[in-house]
Amino acid sequence: MAFSLAVALALVLRFTSSYASDALEVNLNDVAFTTSPSFVSFNFDWWPNTSPGWTNSSVLVIDLKNPLLVYLTSQLSPGHLRIGGSDEDRIVFDVGTNHEPCKEPFCMNMSKWEELVNFTQTTGTKLAFGINAMYGRKNKTSPIDPSNAEALMKYTAQNKMPVAAFEFGNELNHEIDPVVYGKDFKTMRTMINQIWPDESTRPLLVGPDIGISDSYFESFLPVAGPYINATTYHVYSGYGLDPKLADKIPTVDFLQSQTHSAMNMVSVVKEKAPNVDLWVGESAAAWHSGQDGTTNTFLSGFWYLNALGTTATNKHKAFCRQTLVGGHYELLNKTTYMPNPDYYTALLYRKLMGQKMLDVNVPSSMNDSVTAHAACAAEDNAKGAIVLAFVNVDKAKSFELPVTGIASGPREEYHLTTGEEGNYRSHKVMLNNKLLEIENGKLPDLSGMINPGETPLVAKPMSYGFAIFKNANAKACM
Repeated sequence: MAFSLAVALALVLRFTSSYASDALEVNLNDVAFTTSPSFVSFNFDWWPNTSPGWTNSSVLVIDLKNPLLVYLTSQLSPGHLRIGGSDEDRIVFDVGTNHEPCKEPFCMNMSKWEELVNFTQTTGTKLAFGINAMYGRKNKTSPIDPSNAEALMKYTAQNKMPVAAFEFGNELNHEIDPVVYGKDFKTMRTMINQIWPDESTRPLLVGPDIGISDSYFESFLPVAGPYINATTYHVYSGYGLDPKLADKIPTVDFLQSQTHSAMNMVSVVKEKAPNVDLWVGESAAAWHSGQDGTTNTFLSGFWYLNALGTTATNKHKAFCRQTLVGGHYELLNKTTYMPNPDYYTALLYRKLMGQKMLDVNVPSSMNDSVTAHAACAAEDNAKGAIVLAFVNVDKAKSFELPVTGIASGPREEYHLTTGEEGNYRSHKVMLNNKLLEIENGKLPDLSGMINPGETPLVAKPMSYGFAIFKNANAKACM
């Protein structure tokens, strides 16, 4: 008897030292926000081959007919493919002869334009294309010369080429007065409406795609708000040249910086342009092209999964990852087009998380290690089912993740861990302990692991993933 009690006590002590068992509180009755089918989005950039980290990455030179690129991009449809970046405001569209000198590598001819539009049609993605907002501008307070943009748009409409959205300018808050910029959006709106009189085929107008600046948005939005469909902004949590970046990413403080940014933008837009949607136009774990060996590895997934959940819950309709190809934060390797770990995170998020987001409260016992977000499950799951996206940055401790209001029952689990034990800067990733690799040009099996639900969901140390609670019977998801 004494021996049995001793063993039992030892087991209890071992269990309680390895796990924290407070429950997650998910609001199963109310939808926090309904995002869009195109929420998981991604970018191409204009950076030329001479820029470090950008060889073969400019939208002008990417092999848009590469079968693997086409196939892997199509798996992320119907996300937006946003074309933007710093050199957007140097690009001249070679349409006829009525334009400023068109000099390589900042010249887009109509053959390349047609190839790009065809790529989005083939892959089922939605083109969000950046227009040069500095064309013909003489100074900070002079208006845009819209003639080159108008020529491109007329060519596009005449040839019945589908474009989902035109973005106008990229990070120009230090180059253009906010009121002048707002009036430019009225000019662009008038032009788009005239060229596409049929609203059903008319591209959206989005912008200004700048970093977060309350003072600029507060002056810009009252002027531009009536004419734009979505306010877009850029947000990066870290700096690519920071030697301590790899240590900072797997911390809740780093992850929560995205939450603060999202909530800040929601507040500004609600006050100044309440009828305008909100997009993240550019984001990655670090700016300055990211950091090789960090933002293109398993480690980046802690930031990425949390950022997707945070922005979706905080009233964003699109999250454009910098980049699909290019820099050191790319989802697909620029040389081989093989997936980096974050590609699989994007794909699983798109496949599993529905559009109806639910509020989650993480108990204080987990606040230093765990973040979590929830949504109604995608449509092919049972009514009332929810999906939990979770991140555990603790290097030693596992956490039970029971959800209040959900009794035991079957779950479908997706645990993502590093593909090289102990190396969180690995370019390899495992799903439920199986290495994810492209075979014969096709994705591996991404099915979840069925758990009968007799034991709680457990987030392992330094892991992230998803769990579908089939019998949640969430009123919000019926």
